Amino acid sequence: MSAPRSYGPPALRTSRAWSAVGVLLLLLAWHVAARQLGPLLMATPWEAFRAIGPLLRSPQFFANAGVSLMRIGAGVLAGASIGFALGVLAGHSARLRGLIEPLRWLLMAMPPVVVVVLAMLWFGLGSSMVIFITTLMMAPGMYVNTVKGMLHVDRKLVEMTQAYRYGPWLRLRHLYLPALSAPLLAALLIAACGGVRLVVMAEVLGAENGAGFALANARSTFDTAELYAWVLLILGLVALLEFAFLQPLQRRLGRWMEPSHA
Repeated sequence: MSAPRSYGPPALRTSRAWSAVGVLLLLLAWHVAARQLGPLLMATPWEAFRAIGPLLRSPQFFANAGVSLMRIGAGVLAGASIGFALGVLAGHSARLRGLIEPLRWLLMAMPPVVVVVLAMLWFGLGSSMVIFITTLMMAPGMYVNTVKGMLHVDRKLVEMTQAYRYGPWLRLRHLYLPALSAPLLAALLIAACGGVRLVVMAEVLGAENGAGFALANARSTFDTAELYAWVLLILGLVALLEFAFLQPLQRRLGRWMEPSHA
């Protein structure tokens, strides 16, 4: 009887070559779908890429893009900060967790479209409505990841920090942040990408400017090339957030964690 085959440890790094192949397959599928649906419903990848140049040269682009970036930054920052702060506090108090749990469940179960409609009634059109929606929908994810991380911290280490009389800041700096860095970075990645989607959706449904507003205008005029050019630019923003900010932050926190555990 032959020995069982060993497959070795799982690969930790994503293959960039295969990622490039995946991108090419997506572009090919997009091209085939555009040919099937026709130019009125879907632009081809080449038409969308070609429309980016004129779009970047238009004065409306920078006004709309700037407003959307401000809303994304404010909404994600506020949502992540509120979720993290409440998660740290709830990780120390079962009563507070019980008090927050119904609200957490309500926010995570409610469809974002319902929140958009309610926010439009409460705030009207504009940045306040969009930032409120983004904050409200981003906070629960960060809260859940923070609470789960807090509950999985080794209790012996917690008792050790209490025995050495660590203050709240030292305990957060040397115990909780190293233990929470992995779930928090995952939650931050989801929050950043989800924040972009929420802001654009809110702008499409009820805003007077922004990238989503420009998307809605391109749809109403059947300018599919400009519409898909905006889609590509929004995808580029998400990629920039992940590869230029979140992944370097993850590497830096990884180096910071090593001496913290030494």
